Amino acid sequence: MAFVRTNVTISAIIVMTLLVVGFQSSVFAQSSSNSINSQIEEAEERINQSFEEAQQRMGEIGDIQNFMDLDTSETLERFKDIIPFPGGNLGGISGQIGVLVYTHGMGTPGSHDPEKTEPIKETLERLGYPTEIITHMPYNWDEGLAKLDEQGVKYVIFLYTDLFGPDSTVIHNVTRGIFGGIEEYKYCPGVPMGPNNCLYMGMLTKPASETSDAILVFSRPASPDDSTLREIFVKIASASNSENNGNPESEIFVMVGHGARSNLNDMAQVQELTHAAEYVQQKMKYADAFGVTAREDWPDLMEVAVPNAADQIEESLAANNANRVVLVPATGSGSGFDAIKEELDNRGIPYVITEEPIPIGSKEFVQWAQKNVLGTTAFIIKEKPTENTITPNWN
Repeated sequence: MAFVRTNVTISAIIVMTLLVVGFQSSVFAQSSSNSINSQIEEAEERINQSFEEAQQRMGEIGDIQNFMDLDTSETLERFKDIIPFPGGNLGGISGQIGVLVYTHGMGTPGSHDPEKTEPIKETLERLGYPTEIITHMPYNWDEGLAKLDEQGVKYVIFLYTDLFGPDSTVIHNVTRGIFGGIEEYKYCPGVPMGPNNCLYMGMLTKPASETSDAILVFSRPASPDDSTLREIFVKIASASNSENNGNPESEIFVMVGHGARSNLNDMAQVQELTHAAEYVQQKMKYADAFGVTAREDWPDLMEVAVPNAADQIEESLAANNANRVVLVPATGSGSGFDAIKEELDNRGIPYVITEEPIPIGSKEFVQWAQKNVLGTTAFIIKEKPTENTITPNWN
């Protein structure tokens, strides 16, 4: 009997111990959960406080558009005075602002390869911005946005890197109007699929609001004549001059663009390319410099655009007593660029081709991205937009 009672007692002790441990585990789990929730609430409170403090100090910047036009080094210095950079980020604020680095995609040789934007992504992540690379072809904007949403961002900067400036492509309306839902730009250049969706170039765009509650801020797109990016083409011209025994005073510098379907967008591209080319001309002393487009995605437009470009080149050579063309595949390095080369060959016009097409990811491009994102961050902090919008320096 004593033996039995001893076993019962031991068994009872084991059962009681297990019950107590189980109870303690339950209490501990509940306590742990409460602690985590408390930490999250405290973190959100600190972030909101950081935004409010930064917003108060942002008044020192003054006009946002002027701020966004500063050099990258000046922008960084001004930000250090207003928002500290502890641990390589903007005091926790940048972690609440994600970036979608947008490029053309497609992955054909010499095109806007997504890999070229990796240096931009890495630089922004070092500043504390969650960053995803997205492409125009194929459309994967919603996938990138979903990844940023998982990281808890409140705002998302849409960063265009494809060198098609603010007015030079209808795709900006697809991103701002259809994806962003900004009514002013809500125009589907393809086939409308209901009131909010658009099928364009075989790709379907749906509103970003179906993927995330984050507020999208569409920043000014990269353009060839940007004060930072145009320096890339000076480097390209200088390298070509050395490699090809150039004599700029007897050469014309021609930047070739992809082109657009609408005349308005196409003229905007030509203007941007021409401004950049004229800047190179000032530095290198070419006899003449301008931009042309091939309108390469639209055969009926391309068969007119290519001879027109060759006519302009031929006339410039004669007018400026020049004997060679320096041909730059600025944003048109595909079939359109090849078509212009072929037309020049047919006319017996001598030319050299610069080596590096579409220099996304170069040092200057990374600097441009930093400046653009920091300027957009200033806009977000100062204005605290409550709906999707564009930056004030878009136009």
